[in-house]
Amino acid sequence: MKFIRPSRIDSRYFEKQDGSTWLPIGLNLCFLRDSESRTEAEVLETFRSWMTEFAANGGNFIRVWLGVPFFDIMPDHPGEFSEKNLSHIRFVVELAERLGIRIKFTLEHFRHIGHGGNTEQFPGVVDFNKPLYLGLASDMREYFTSPACRSLYLAKANHLAEAGIGESESVIAWELWNEINCLGIPDVVKPWSDHMLRELSTLFPHQMIVQNFGSFSGSTGYRHYDDLGTLPGNAFLQVHRYLDPGAELDVCRGPMDILCADAVRELRDRNAQLPLVLAECGAVEANHARYSDLYALDAEGTLLHDMLFAPFFAGSAGCGQPWHWDHLYIQKHHLYHHFARFARTVKGVDPAREHFVPFHTETHRLRIYGLRGNSRILLWCRDKRNNWKSELIERNAPELLHAEKIPIDNCGENVCCYLPWENRDVSVSTRDGWCELPDFRRSIVVTVCRNKGT
Repeated sequence: MKFIRPSRIDSRYFEKQDGSTWLPIGLNLCFLRDSESRTEAEVLETFRSWMTEFAANGGNFIRVWLGVPFFDIMPDHPGEFSEKNLSHIRFVVELAERLGIRIKFTLEHFRHIGHGGNTEQFPGVVDFNKPLYLGLASDMREYFTSPACRSLYLAKANHLAEAGIGESESVIAWELWNEINCLGIPDVVKPWSDHMLRELSTLFPHQMIVQNFGSFSGSTGYRHYDDLGTLPGNAFLQVHRYLDPGAELDVCRGPMDILCADAVRELRDRNAQLPLVLAECGAVEANHARYSDLYALDAEGTLLHDMLFAPFFAGSAGCGQPWHWDHLYIQKHHLYHHFARFARTVKGVDPAREHFVPFHTETHRLRIYGLRGNSRILLWCRDKRNNWKSELIERNAPELLHAEKIPIDNCGENVCCYLPWENRDVSVSTRDGWCELPDFRRSIVVTVCRNKGT
């Protein structure tokens, strides 16, 4: 393994230190929701099980929250560290090293000093309150402006650095805060973020430092992500977005593929020179009240499939990174194989050396998300008539599409198709600038090898 950084060949993608491109196939594995009712051994075994199955299906990137009780190295008193909780972090890091998984650690997530005031409920484990800082700050504005609180934040980061976590090549990024814009105090969050990006870059010189904003689902999201796109020292650009029936934006109530692709486009509009990642995606009940009831119906993973494929084919540095990884959705329905299907799709693809340019077109029946590269064109074709509403609410089975044609311009005869829902390849030919696709349901991937000079 090697440390990861933005590619020197194409800064929109990632590379290892040896210059080879690294394509993240990622998933949030942030915490075990009922960890406080489990033994230490049970929690560690759960993480081992999750990570092992994920890696076996081609996964290579996870996100873990370090502010939850099981991983919090400063749990009880300011300035006092828990070696036990540090050992939990080491367990995850060492397991990741063995499995070939990279990690992004989120250092903090709380939204209130003291008790009460949670706006979202994560059953059994995540508290957005932090009574630890009572006496040092009365609210979040005071927390972010307090020299003592800044020192304690950096003390936690320094303790992790001194423990050697910064020397592990499996740890590629430190995320300052989860959805920090949700605090509603941008005038103090921005200077705090500027300061901490610089400080952590010194503490962790081999790893990327990033900031993180909440779901891009309302009118304020445009301004917030404008700020994120210009944040100095932010190593790559991330966005969160969910299917949310209470969202202001129409796109967040529509088909999952459009929702995800549009989120990546919004990032590209703000900074097209950094790697772009859809770092949280999923489905919730109105206004993020809780996880979506659609999950119980989605045993085949049609939502998950779109979360993985749409972002990459819209120009992201990797697949979308789903939330609700556990008994609420992915683990519940045993859906890890979708990551294997995405991994097979991108096997042998070097997006940095291809210098992919994303584009979009449509036919009467298909939305076509394309990546035009130096040696190949990749297309992901999505059935317009099939989406979460038609399949999960209206209970219409996905139709078998027959003899669908897509335009293939001036690229020769070397065209092949991959059917991710069947996990098989099919060779096809072109004629008069058109490619007739094999029969498929929901979606199909088309690879066109380009002739020299095209």
